[in-house]
Amino acid sequence: MHIGQIGLLSFRSIKILNFEPNANLNFITGANNAGKTSLLESIYVCSCSKSFKNIDLDNLIDYSSQSSKISVKCSNNTSNDVIIYEKSLKSTKKVLINEKKSSIKESMLLLPVIALNFGNQNIFTQKSEARRALLDWGVFHVKQDYHNLLKQFNKTLISRNKVLKTKDRDQISLWSEKFTEIAHIIHSYRQSYFEQLNDAFVNILTNNTDLATILYNDILKTKMTYKKGWDGSLEDSLTRSLSKDIACGYTSCGPHRADFVASTDKGNISDLASMSTQVVLNFCITLAQSDAFHVKHNHKPVLLIDDLFFGIDDKNLGVVIKLLNESELQCFLSAPDSLINRITGLKIKPKGSYYQMKNGELMENKV
Repeated sequence: MHIGQIGLLSFRSIKILNFEPNANLNFITGANNAGKTSLLESIYVCSCSKSFKNIDLDNLIDYSSQSSKISVKCSNNTSNDVIIYEKSLKSTKKVLINEKKSSIKESMLLLPVIALNFGNQNIFTQKSEARRALLDWGVFHVKQDYHNLLKQFNKTLISRNKVLKTKDRDQISLWSEKFTEIAHIIHSYRQSYFEQLNDAFVNILTNNTDLATILYNDILKTKMTYKKGWDGSLEDSLTRSLSKDIACGYTSCGPHRADFVASTDKGNISDLASMSTQVVLNFCITLAQSDAFHVKHNHKPVLLIDDLFFGIDDKNLGVVIKLLNESELQCFLSAPDSLINRITGLKIKPKGSYYQMKNGELMENKV
């Protein structure tokens, strides 16, 4: 998957922008609030109709305007398409694909995007919700019914939680049966995808000689373990936890409690590894996501990296850049102006272009 052109109108601090990005790496530098993250965010919004920073969509509209518009031309091995996202203040969003009204599901499938925000927390230190979202992204791009299935599960979970508060055991039994039926399908999908993801992750760690130069041997043996969200059978778990669930008014086991952990023989990565090592391993999981996606679709998603340089030293950064060069991913990376010398000073030269964002305007930077 490659983006050929991006057009923005009144999106956050960007009044108007037309941008033809590099097919490989695109380094967007700028001062704080210059608009560099907004450019990355616009790509994500055009795909998913939401921000990777969990910002209300009305707040993405330039304060002096009443509406915003994003246009992305993208292509893969089989098609060339134009996705348009439009949003007015206090109105519903509109998604068009090739001038036809479309759904968010369709735009997500057409423009697959992975967003990493290292300036916040990495996948090992975030809450389990972030790791479930990672799994769900992968399943969504493999199982076409998963989007609706997940929505159905969430509605069922809400309904079961409501009847738990009534303490009506007949209704609880009814909703527990519906809950269990959907939960087993979700677990099956997630576990299948997780096995592909973990295999790809282990393959990256064990077969890349560059990683061996920056990671200790025990870290190179990192493996991920999937936790389905309950012990034994789900039916038995729901029975055992029923009194507690009624008391608290909430379902304490199920797919909404699923998680995965990365660990070595010595313990969990979140406890053992330095921040810089965690960033590298998080990036390796992202490459594994991309590889698993490629197996299914024969092309790769677009990668957005906000604040790559947060918590990573130059040696590890050089390996990450080399892996990006070899990945064939189209990638958009943001960084403060002050860190541009860290990129240009690396022995490994990035395959891509440099741009500077200043007061919402983008200019190519000849470094």
